[in-house]
Amino acid sequence: MEDQLKLSERQREIVEAALELLAEKGYDELSIRDIGKKLGVKAPAIYWHFKNKAMIVDYMAEHILQKKMGNFVRREREQSWQEWLMEHITLFRKAMLSYPDGGRVIAGAHPFPNGTLAKFLEDSFASLRSAGMDIRTARIVMLTVIRYTFGCVIEEQADEQNWETLPERTINNGELTNIMEAIHVGGTDDENFMTGLKLIVAGGNEAMASDKFF
Repeated sequence: MEDQLKLSERQREIVEAALELLAEKGYDELSIRDIGKKLGVKAPAIYWHFKNKAMIVDYMAEHILQKKMGNFVRREREQSWQEWLMEHITLFRKAMLSYPDGGRVIAGAHPFPNGTLAKFLEDSFASLRSAGMDIRTARIVMLTVIRYTFGCVIEEQADEQNWETLPERTINNGELTNIMEAIHVGGTDDENFMTGLKLIVAGGNEAMASDKFF
């Protein structure tokens, strides 16, 4: 399986060019034609090395994750599963935030059997189960934190106007008063993300403590 992740020199150049374009133009503007143009070749020359754009995206995702998460380890016996999970989900988020639209790239990628994302999920299940969590609860916890993290990152990286940029007239007219109060409560993206993550972890504690949770 290790051969699956090995790239030729030309394939590495293609992936690096794709990542540069991602940083310059974003995911929606990433095309085989533009990758070829950046490398001074036509699109068919790219298809000789990768059968489609989806395969390039898979290797882009692996590169992004490996750069930030390549050295993570399973939970040590003395470390709580809550501490371990929050630490490594934070790394996962930082990896996606390291590139524009990194969340969309990784959300749309297929995990390699021996790649960073698959290893992260496998080690996460092992770390939760070694702390006494059954596999069903571990699965729900991981699905929840992964999807929550994808959602937070993709929204953070979106260009569209969000609910926190509502015009000031909504205050003057007395409209949406609860939303405006929530906006003024404030909090950075990092703070809001960690607060939500703590709530999910607290739910995992409840699941372990109660047989009637599900």
